[in-house]
Amino acid sequence: MKQPNRDIPENRKTLYYVGMGLIILGIILFLSVFFSSFGAMTNFGQPPSMLPGLIGFVLIMIGTALRTIGARGLAGSGVILDPQKAKHDLEPYARAAGGLLKDVIEETDDNKTDDNQPQVKLRCRNCQSLNDETANYCQNCGQPL
Repeated sequence: MKQPNRDIPENRKTLYYVGMGLIILGIILFLSVFFSSFGAMTNFGQPPSMLPGLIGFVLIMIGTALRTIGARGLAGSGVILDPQKAKHDLEPYARAAGGLLKDVIEETDDNKTDDNQPQVKLRCRNCQSLNDETANYCQNCGQPL
């Protein structure tokens, strides 16, 4: 059976990076109003226009929307209501989160087992099934070991 392609498509990656660029440009425009206001206050000049700040704010909002859609897809970000498509769009993130959880579980000392240690099993005299060495009764037939 062919393994499905689980990578994020290139057009979504491009949309994500365009959104990031718009956010950065919006932040620069938004903050420019504060710096120009500070300069106008020190020189007692005319107050600067707030238009670049407003444009910057709008660019931040548009960039955030594009970045979210690029990262999660249309269905995964909630733009399109399609649970099956959303599951497909969010699959790389779910796989990554599951992989991270698996790594954490493997690193805990409580869940580590030493595979080099031999396991001792007891054979039941009645039914011949194998039981753990700490068992007092057979797991299969219930007879005392």
